[in-house]
Amino acid sequence: MNLKSNIYSLVSIAPPKAAATLAIFILSALAADATPITIPNYSFETPSSQVATSTNFNILPGWVFNVKGGSQFGTATISLNYANPGTSTGRFYATINNDWPNVTDTITSAASLGTITPLTEYTLTVAIGNENKSDSSLYGAPGNVAFSLLANGVVFATETVPNGTVPNGSFEDFTLSYSTPASASIIGDDLTLQLATLPEQGTAYQPAFDNIRLDATQIDPPAVVPEPSTWSLLLSGALTLGWLMRRRRA
Repeated sequence: MNLKSNIYSLVSIAPPKAAATLAIFILSALAADATPITIPNYSFETPSSQVATSTNFNILPGWVFNVKGGSQFGTATISLNYANPGTSTGRFYATINNDWPNVTDTITSAASLGTITPLTEYTLTVAIGNENKSDSSLYGAPGNVAFSLLANGVVFATETVPNGTVPNGSFEDFTLSYSTPASASIIGDDLTLQLATLPEQGTAYQPAFDNIRLDATQIDPPAVVPEPSTWSLLLSGALTLGWLMRRRRA
């Protein structure tokens, strides 16, 4: 018998008013399942061999690069540059040579991932890598990076990962969570996501991004705090329920 069936059985032997209150409180505590949102080319496996360019901003299907100053960008091979694949997946990862001061370079999903819905928790998870080089060497560290959720192309939630956070020679997961309210200006807007390498500080960096995942979970509206009389009814029902269960076992 599953959890909901057990709850229904218990509620059925409680007094009617207490049963109704118990059902509302107990069932509202059951967590909703997360729904994965499909991200095209989420681990940068297309094309099927590594590529690099400084001009073709649509080099990776599903993504658009915005890179300034003629810096090189594209994909690289995980096994050649990482001692430990960590939370990466597949053969390749996306990378940008961030070697221009005061410049933020980005990789943005090329198409809408759906419209933003109310009362939804969006969870974006990104594997960020630090190549197997000395962090003080040229392109040896990822630098400061960020990843964001966008509504009609405008950032509404972002997470920053400071340089030095990711272990050398490995990938590590980082997560951004954002819960939409019942009503807001972003509801109904197109949802996209963006990966960013933030301005360099003293040296040229080469961040790595891989295994991008996005989940959506429906959440309940904010609960109304019960009045004292409701809490009294709930306590009375729970005590009666416990007494009936012990009597049934006897």
